[in-house]
Formats: sequence, structure tokens, C-alpha cells
Amino acid sequence: MKKHWPVIIFLSIFFILIANKLIFNSTPFYDWDESIYIQAGREMIAQKSFLTPVWQGTYWLDKPPLIPLIYGLIAKLTFSTAPEISTRFFNLLVSIVVLAFIYVFYNRVFKNRWLATLTVAITAFTPLFLQKTQTVNLDIFILFGWLGYILFFNNFFFSIFFLFIAVMGKSLIGFYPVILIFIYYLYRYFKKEIKRKELEEIIKKIVLQTFILSLWYIIMLVIFGKAFFWQHIIESHFRRVTSSIEFHFGQRTFYITYALEQMGYFFYLAIIGGVTILISFLKNKISSKEAFFSFYILPWFIFLNLTKTKIFWYFYPTIPLFAFLATIWIKQINVKMLKIFLGFVLIGILFYQSFVKQNVLAISYSKPESYYYLSLYAKNNCQSLNLLINKTSRESFATLDKLGLLITTTKWWGDHPSMVYYFGKKINFYYDTKNFSKSFQNNGYFVIVKGDINYLNNSVENVKQFGDYYLIIK
Repeated sequence: MKKHWPVIIFLSIFFILIANKLIFNSTPFYDWDESIYIQAGREMIAQKSFLTPVWQGTYWLDKPPLIPLIYGLIAKLTFSTAPEISTRFFNLLVSIVVLAFIYVFYNRVFKNRWLATLTVAITAFTPLFLQKTQTVNLDIFILFGWLGYILFFNNFFFSIFFLFIAVMGKSLIGFYPVILIFIYYLYRYFKKEIKRKELEEIIKKIVLQTFILSLWYIIMLVIFGKAFFWQHIIESHFRRVTSSIEFHFGQRTFYITYALEQMGYFFYLAIIGGVTILISFLKNKISSKEAFFSFYILPWFIFLNLTKTKIFWYFYPTIPLFAFLATIWIKQINVKMLKIFLGFVLIGILFYQSFVKQNVLAISYSKPESYYYLSLYAKNNCQSLNLLINKTSRESFATLDKLGLLITTTKWWGDHPSMVYYFGKKINFYYDTKNFSKSFQNNGYFVIVKGDINYLNNSVENVKQFGDYYLIIK
């Protein structure tokens, strides 16, 4: 503890700052990730469905069950605390552990607690990392599992625990460290750094771990058959690589551009650091182990640039890589005073980017919107809702449908899936006026947006307006 006091002090301050924000500036769950995972977890517990998430009573085969279930349990067990606080606070605790893992992981290359702490600080104040620290999401668990698996690889049970978190959090992507560790030891074998027997033991270990975690896929195939294979394997994984499904479009340089946007000046410094590590490795100045730890997440970033579907939060696991490479080059400098000076320069850059250019701690990711208030009102006054998606979204979905860029679950969420969580009952989302008009002929509870006020005819008497949203009670 005394040896690593810089990172302990930093993590303590970081924890206090974020915890204070989460507790005293609580906001509603924001649309997409947060509301979906919390609602799915809540329904899993209600239906005792522990093998697959559930959304509005239907099995959601796209995702593994672990993370929604965890969030659902936290929300249920901490009933005296608002779920918007308890689940996010849990996420903060996981983020602190991830930052500690990053410190230990890269300190094996640095062998310098100050540079390792600086890497942690750059990671922590990167906007995307901060967002995931303060919001419910799956992405933080993939990095938690990837780092934990390597750090505890020598212990079979600890390593499979972290692999379990990664796989049951992000499915096939979770097996990433298994592939990397296999390539690493295969390389060491051909370089005659290890013997054949050691390689065989390593292969047996990772094959057994992979088999154990593959049992879930076998069970799901037995239960759901082709539906699981199509939705989970083909749509959720392979189609994201081969086509720009749903609204996730972007240029070939999408992730490079996003990395520059997130990392700022550290992006350019990371290029210098990457070249420095590569040259040092080629000149045998660093070991294969140090090179492996240095470039461990790089293949993931390369893979992202090859995929057709562009989703910004997939960049999340690469943030520590860029932070590390942006600082590692300082280690190559032999003049102590110059090394210290450059370290302070990096701290100055971090302070400028995080608090002067934009105060990243002041960013709020959600706020009470009109549809939020509508959902709360409807919860106590309506049995179900029939919601017509706004005109712009209807046209966009129709275009994607013609292009074959929709998947099975695309039309499950509406414009604002958080409405399902705050309403707490069934919402039927309509993506065309034809079907909505048929439903509108009957009595019930209907929601339209300002652009569709033609439905407010003379036969409609009971209407509640919430901003641009209208709740029609027939």
C-alpha cells in the first residue's frame, strides 16, 4: 500500500468525486443502454428467467444474461435506494477495480508507479470512460474480464471467473483474451522461450475453460434452436462485421477519428509510444511478455476498423491502450529531470483537456424529458400504451428495412426504451400509420408525437399533453 500510494490517492479522489455526483445529482435512466438493461433484468427476476434476458415478456436472445441480471438484482435488493443511484454506484465500484487492474497490468511494463498512475488518470478522465463509469452498461465488464483474465491467468479458477464475466457480459467477444493468450504462448514456443510440455498445458487449460463457458451456448441451442443461432450468432455478431446494420453507419476511419476525438493530444503521443515499443521489441530491448502487455488490446482496435457496423462504445476497451502508449515513451528518456518535466507536461495536457477545454465532470448524460413525465403519469392511469413512432424515425426505419439492414429486435425499443421502464407495463410500438390507425379505432391508451396531431380529431376528448407528446385516452 505504501509503495503504490499515488494511485491509491488518485482512485480515492476519483471515487469521491463521481460518487458525490451520482448521489446528489441523480437523473433518470437514459435511453438505450441503461433503461434496456435495467428493465431486462427486472423482467428476468419477475419471470425467473436466468438463462436469457427478457424484454416486454419476450426472450431477448441477442445478449447473454449475466449483466442485466446483476443490475436487476441490485435494483431489487437495494429497494430503499433509488435504482438510478444504486445501479450506477455499483458501476462506479466496478470502474475503480478496472482502473486498479489497468495500473497493475501496465505497471508490469512501466515498472514505474508514477507513469502507471498517469496512465490510469488519462484513462479515467477520457470522456467515454467517464460516461461508462457513471451509467449502466455492459462495456465496463468486458474490460474487467479481459484484464482480470490475463492478470490471474496462472490461477485456473480466478481466470475462468474473469472469462465468465467477459463471455456472459459480451458473448463471443468475451473470448478475446483466450485467443490472445494462445497466440502469445505459441509465439514463445516457436521462439524456444518455453518447452512443448508447457505449451500443451496452456492449451489444455484454455480449451477446458472455453468448453465450460460454451455450455451456455449449447443449452441455448437446445432450448431455442434456430432462433438463438440466427439472433445471437448471425445477427448480433457476424452481421455487425459484414454490414452496417441499423443506424450504425460510418466511414472507414470512424474509429480512428473517434480515437482522436476522445484522446486529443494523447492520440498523437500514443503513436510515438507505439513506434517506440515496436522498435524496442525488434531490437530485443524488451521481452515478449512486455510486448504482449503493451499491445494486448491493439488487435481489438485493428478489428474494429475492419467491421462495417460503427458503434462508438466499442472503442471503450481501447482507452487504456492509448493512455499507456501516450506515456510509455517517457520511460525511454534517461535524463531524470527531463523525464520529470515531460511527466508534468502530460499532466498539464490532461488538466487542459479534462477541465479547461471541457469540464468532463460536469457532463450530464440524461435529464427528465417530456416522455419521462408522460410515462410516470401513464403508469398510474393506463393499463397499456400504443405508441406511434415519430414521422422522421418511421421514414428512417422504412429505408433501413428496404436495404435489409434491420435485425429481429430492431423494432422492439421505439424511440425511447426508457418509457418501458418508467411505465412498467406493456408498450406497443408502431412503426407505420396503417397498423396504428387500425388500433386507434378501438378504445385504449395512445401516444403520438406533435407531428401526428391529425389523430386529435373531434372524437377524441381526453388528451394529456407532455411537451411534444400527447397521451390520448379513449
